[in-house]
Amino acid sequence: MSTSPASPVSSTTAASLSGARVVVIGGSSGIGRAVARQAAAAGAQVVVGSRSQDKLEQTAKEIDGITTGVVDVTDEDSVRAFFAGIDSLDHLVVCPGDMAVGSVYDVSLDDVRAALDTKIIGQLVSVRHAGRKISGEGSIVLIAGGAGFKPYADMSATAAANAGIAGMGRSLAVELAPLRVNVVVGGMIDTPLWSFLPDDARAGLFEQTAQGTPVGRIGQPDDVAVTVLHLLQNTFMTGAVLHVDGGGTL
Repeated sequence: MSTSPASPVSSTTAASLSGARVVVIGGSSGIGRAVARQAAAAGAQVVVGSRSQDKLEQTAKEIDGITTGVVDVTDEDSVRAFFAGIDSLDHLVVCPGDMAVGSVYDVSLDDVRAALDTKIIGQLVSVRHAGRKISGEGSIVLIAGGAGFKPYADMSATAAANAGIAGMGRSLAVELAPLRVNVVVGGMIDTPLWSFLPDDARAGLFEQTAQGTPVGRIGQPDDVAVTVLHLLQNTFMTGAVLHVDGGGTL
């Protein structure tokens, strides 16, 4: 006797972003801005949060139809106030930016705390104040950096923060289910995050990294953003840690 396979509950695993409410924290530059731009182009209603009013104003000029608000993820009162002005949302993307660079003997504790505040505490409090407002079909994407998954000298504190984001995201995927939570790990990406380096040093770092990467180049913000949008739309993805690094961690 043959049996027919069980019918799926739904044959649709991709949710349209048209009309979806997407909040991008850290969306005024780099990867966050690319996410905001791509989401808006896909028809989403995008809210961009950032510490810099000047950068927000510039972003609003570059991306039609978005709304903006100042938020400092290292200050829970600021995060609480930001989300108090948002009744509901479908997707949250959090893109922290601070790094702590330097030998374990020399790196300042202020820099270490800033990296942990933005990458760990900032992401956690963003989820805390947004989570209950996210629709049942919605999702959260946290952004981490490759330094947590491939060892680099002078990046120990940043590595700890990036690896922590991955662990936090996987735990949140279980805790907040059926709300989906995923993590995207960017490799060497050409963003203003590296602007602390002199131009020649930055160019040399990018060239050296590109030569050691299977795809032969460093990444651009849009390379990461397209993966973020995939995770927002794929309703069968949760608890994933996706590396967008051109094979850099191989």
